[in-house]
Amino acid sequence: MKLNLIKTSALALVVFFLTSCGGGGEKAESDAGAEFESAKAQVAIDVKKVIDDLPPPSEVPYLLISAGADFDASLVNSTDNIESYQSDVDKAALNLGVYAADIGYLSSYEKSEEALNYMGESQKLAAPVGIADAIDYGMVARFESNMENKDSLTSIINEVMEKSGDRLSELDQLNSAALLLAGSWVEGMYISTSIVSNYSVDGLSEDDINLILEPLVQVVLKQKQSLNDLMKVMKDVPQSEGVQATMADLEKVKAIYDGELAEVEKNISENTGGFTLSTSVLDNMASEVARIRSSIVQ
Repeated sequence: MKLNLIKTSALALVVFFLTSCGGGGEKAESDAGAEFESAKAQVAIDVKKVIDDLPPPSEVPYLLISAGADFDASLVNSTDNIESYQSDVDKAALNLGVYAADIGYLSSYEKSEEALNYMGESQKLAAPVGIADAIDYGMVARFESNMENKDSLTSIINEVMEKSGDRLSELDQLNSAALLLAGSWVEGMYISTSIVSNYSVDGLSEDDINLILEPLVQVVLKQKQSLNDLMKVMKDVPQSEGVQATMADLEKVKAIYDGELAEVEKNISENTGGFTLSTSVLDNMASEVARIRSSIVQ
């Protein structure tokens, strides 16, 4: 049974009515409380599933490398902004997710010193969110001692995200867990779509560029399912202002997937050799994701 605002409100009304009428009030309240706890436990399970199913922060960068995309330092969020996020728990959770994706991006391209700096700075957001034990000095020390091993670094980043989500679920801070995942997802999409939009090589025709970037466009198209999973959880967690605003933004991304990109996916699946996947199919997606990412990091 899923927890949502309608069910919670209805449940509260039933409890109020039965207890006001006297007979059976205590039993009704007990049953309602048990149902509420059961629903909350199910949401925690759903959050864990999304953590397990979403691409880890290191996966998208590895796919970018496989597609031949060069590193672009301008795509990561500056650590100069961290202080401004600390006073708002929702903002802190979202941007902790953003920085996790950035660290994955930096590590995958062997920018170890920069990644270590981002790991250390991210600790400042862990405390406001409530997961200081997930990004502690021990984790940073492990990261520093493995700076020459790219695979180990990315493994540590993936572990941090999983540990953070698990810890938030244990603390019943499910909205922060959802926002952490949302921030990481948006940043991965932002990096991917920006690289596609900005890709340029002298002497290459548009057809050549489309051919080179086709795997990267496919990466973006394949994030539709992870978005659906993420949105499913966000509908069921406590509806803070940050969750509601993020959900509204993700609905706009989903509309692009379900609209113009659904036709693209259909053409891919039915392609008999005459369909060419152009980078221009991501123009609207790139614009919308950039807008959402800007609202998160500003």
